[in-house]
Amino acid sequence: MEIIFNEDNNIKFITTQDENGKEDIFLFPNNIDHDAMAEALEGIRNQTHGNWERIYRKPVAAGFVENGKCIGRSETLGLKSRLKDTELLKVRGTEK
Repeated sequence: MEIIFNEDNNIKFITTQDENGKEDIFLFPNNIDHDAMAEALEGIRNQTHGNWERIYRKPVAAGFVENGKCIGRSETLGLKSRLKDTELLKVRGTEK
């Protein structure tokens, strides 16, 4: 899967870290505030049936995606983008 970005996408991102230190990047539309998305991510379960549990996710970086790169910062979370976020984005875009 290839992710194509252009100036019309207006994509935001949040990178989270779980209790084991694993980081994941989440992309979402520009019309949703970073803090609202971070709150929604806190409620995600690891599965929808059986013995599910919530996965602790702490936001560690946030900003915007422009031309395939993570840039800027989130005012509502007080977090900025990092070079590592662009690498996570590239890995996410190549997953099958």
